[in-house]
Amino acid sequence: MEYTLTKPNIMLLLNAAKQQGIERLTIEEPHFHNTILDIEFKDENYVVSLRGKSAFDYRSQLKEYWDSSEIPGFLEYKDCLISSGLINFENWDDFVEWIDYLYRTETDPTLSSRSIFLSIDSNLAYFRLISRRFPIKTKSGTVRAEDFDFLLSSIVEGEIDHHIRDKYNNTDLKMMGMYTKIGDIRFNFRNRGKLMTRKAKFATQELTYLRSKLNSARIKGNPSKTDSEKNDIRIVESLERFSWTRNIVAALISADRNMGSHAENSEIPYFILEIPSSTDRRQEVSSPVILNLLHDLALTFGAIKLPEIQVTLFGIWGGKTDADYREEAVRAWVNPGSILKDNIKRDMDVIESLITPD
Repeated sequence: MEYTLTKPNIMLLLNAAKQQGIERLTIEEPHFHNTILDIEFKDENYVVSLRGKSAFDYRSQLKEYWDSSEIPGFLEYKDCLISSGLINFENWDDFVEWIDYLYRTETDPTLSSRSIFLSIDSNLAYFRLISRRFPIKTKSGTVRAEDFDFLLSSIVEGEIDHHIRDKYNNTDLKMMGMYTKIGDIRFNFRNRGKLMTRKAKFATQELTYLRSKLNSARIKGNPSKTDSEKNDIRIVESLERFSWTRNIVAALISADRNMGSHAENSEIPYFILEIPSSTDRRQEVSSPVILNLLHDLALTFGAIKLPEIQVTLFGIWGGKTDADYREEAVRAWVNPGSILKDNIKRDMDVIESLITPD
């Protein structure tokens, strides 16, 4: 049985597992069936046990013909932990203070008469900073993304869109050591987006959020097709021009230290978020974080397996639409022998009856 689940509806699987008395779920990646984390149910929250770099040491298992660049590893895993909100940036507390200062400056006319516009670098679109980290609790209260205006650089849009291009064909899959016969878990990868394409489509959802939900102003820039460093400089220069012509304050958020230097030279306020170098192996998190995590892992790895409940979550599949990307949907394949099959079918029938007219 297969079901397309929007991100909130992934909770059906977790609730069904709890009802069956299951206390822990194992998450496996699809290429070598290695366990990449465990999820333990704890009241209304979840305790996630993470794996280190050694769990992603595929080199000893890869034959010469493997295209290892298409096999997600520890870096992609770590990106999912950050984008889901499971682990924080190294200097998150400092960022909260910075946002609090900007918020007070924006709301108190005695501090500044100019409006503050926030802008993100492309790397933070991949981490879903604005759509998933706000609202933020600060000393002044709760700061929402809607409390600021936003700027979106056309260069950032172009950098992300440039990666939405490549799909797997049969030759690609063979180079990855994959079978394409029906029944293999990766059969669904055929003619679907490659790793960079999937990641870029994920980041595109952040840009869509900025444009649609936050009504971000778009600023034009002239991108370099060959030099990313030049693009960084041109992004900052376009923010500087917009600031001067509109008499506003443009503040840049990035995870690239060099961007900080460019912004400082242009007298643009900025904050550089630092990627954590280490983290606790056990993290207690809420339901929204778990839903983010399951979606992000399924999309990045192409699929993830939950062996205790005999369910596979696909992040890519034949017929996946732009709407599925916007709704952060996954395709759940439920083994006919799964102890959850009756629960899930019942719940899905209820959901479909609510959205399907008589």
